[in-house]
Amino acid sequence: MSIPAPRRAVRRLLRPAALLTAVVALVAGCAHGSVTRTTTGDGRRIVHYMTFTASPDHLEDLARLAKSFERSHPGIDVQVQSAPFDQYFTQLQTSAAGGTAPDVFELNQDEFASFADSGALADLDSRVRADAVAGHFSASSLAGFRYDGRQYGLPSSFSTELLFYNKKLFDAAGVAYPTADWTWQDEQRAARKIAALGHGVFGDYQNTTYLEFTKALAQNGGSFLSEDGTRVAFDSPQGIAAARWLTGKVGSTMPTQAQMGGSTDYDTRLFEEGKLGIWHSGSWFFPNLAAVHGLSWDVVQEPAASTATPAESVFQNSLAMSSQSKNADAAWQWMRYLTTSQEVAKLRIDTSWELSPATGASLRKSYLAQTPPTNRAAVFEALKHVAPSPQLLHQAQIADIVTNELQAVTTGSATVEKALATAARQVQPLLSHDD
Repeated sequence: MSIPAPRRAVRRLLRPAALLTAVVALVAGCAHGSVTRTTTGDGRRIVHYMTFTASPDHLEDLARLAKSFERSHPGIDVQVQSAPFDQYFTQLQTSAAGGTAPDVFELNQDEFASFADSGALADLDSRVRADAVAGHFSASSLAGFRYDGRQYGLPSSFSTELLFYNKKLFDAAGVAYPTADWTWQDEQRAARKIAALGHGVFGDYQNTTYLEFTKALAQNGGSFLSEDGTRVAFDSPQGIAAARWLTGKVGSTMPTQAQMGGSTDYDTRLFEEGKLGIWHSGSWFFPNLAAVHGLSWDVVQEPAASTATPAESVFQNSLAMSSQSKNADAAWQWMRYLTTSQEVAKLRIDTSWELSPATGASLRKSYLAQTPPTNRAAVFEALKHVAPSPQLLHQAQIADIVTNELQAVTTGSATVEKALATAARQVQPLLSHDD
């Protein structure tokens, strides 16, 4: 599956030359105002804000929001820094280490635990309680940005992975369209019938990667880690069944790596060409698919092993406050505005930016009226059952280990049991908080 850059895990260790480049880029990004300044010449408090989701397509939208916020908060001046995703976290780490971190900045789920563990983030627990902010979000959304029992981030934007389906292929195979109460078995039966149509048609496509495995594990009632987070738990019977579910599709209802020929967007093209019945992919593809002439499709929440264990991949970003901030109260007001304001939520819908998890009922109605897909409600329904995202300090390394072992199963070089046992042996030493 082709995933936009913000979904990918990134490496934290860079060569010195790359680090120097990051420092230079950070300075360039702050050319309009030093991050060490706390007030303007006329006495307004400065909030330095750093973003990657707005760069480059939504910087003008963000500027509009900053101006609107400043009009309603005349004592605050927002100064924006931006960086592309592949440079963002290196720049952010460099500034935090140098004592010049922005007051407020974006974090994705992959990097959240690392920053929270380092002491770079302000504890927001008391502010969240005093300001009744929690009422704007689902419990599972907020939980994604808690660490060691404390709230260190507010959910700011999200996109959802769903089950996309081709209506024409379902009709041709004589299969009823998917519903929200489908199970893995229902999906498998439909995929087999669609694959039986032949002529280069495949029934199903789902990545055999770490992210898909952690979701499938939750969909089968399992957990990646033990309850106290100190031990691996993914090599359990639930984990073995989840890995079999993912890897068993390859070469039966979905194409093999050899058939894909190393193409990173093979699945996207397959669905767009009307040759894929079921596709596990993200809501970020809505605009592209809506533009494909003659493609008849819709979406539904992804099935689980049973109706008792729903779990959805919801890719969330958050806003965090620097523990070094000299203008914490002003920074909190900016955070609160960006994460709970309906003005922000509306602009996100109007500009096809990632959605706000705090989108109100009336705005949801306008979003749901846009078609295709008809069943856009599934995007928000997924927020009720967010698959837990393990908070791992060595996220990228652990993700690589699990993905490599799953792919070894798909190539026939390992059994599911052996692959998960091997992954567990390699991941366990990485769970320590000591670097």
